[in-house]
Amino acid sequence: DARTLDAATPGGEQNERDHKMVGERTGAGDFGARKWRHAIDGGWFSYEMKVLAGKPQELLVTYWGSDGGNRNFDILVDGKKVATQRLEGSRPGRFFDQVYPLPADLTEGKEKVTVRFQAHSGCSAGGIFDLRIMKRP
Repeated sequence: DARTLDAATPGGEQNERDHKMVGERTGAGDFGARKWRHAIDGGWFSYEMKVLAGKPQELLVTYWGSDGGNRNFDILVDGKKVATQRLEGSRPGRFFDQVYPLPADLTEGKEKVTVRFQAHSGCSAGGIFDLRIMKRP
């Protein structure tokens, strides 16, 4: 938590409004005590997140380890792809965090960036359960 600069709660109505969430073919729901968001059939969703200008940071995303099937998607920051993620049910029965490095040039001169989850054609993006921008250790 001490390293967290900004956190978005997928599926949390007020928090998503605060982070200017938009998308197409996207939905949200509850899984136990947690909320999630995903996009289906080539859809997408995005959040506006605070960053430190010109500093290397990390994007942390929480996934459910049993999610699999056709979940193949790109993660973009201000339109630049930082990762392609495929969820394959590789950590059954538990949540896991995936960290994606954000190079300093992606935040140069910026206080905010747009983080977009873009499903590949015929695939789903997510579900995601937590999204954070973090200082590098």
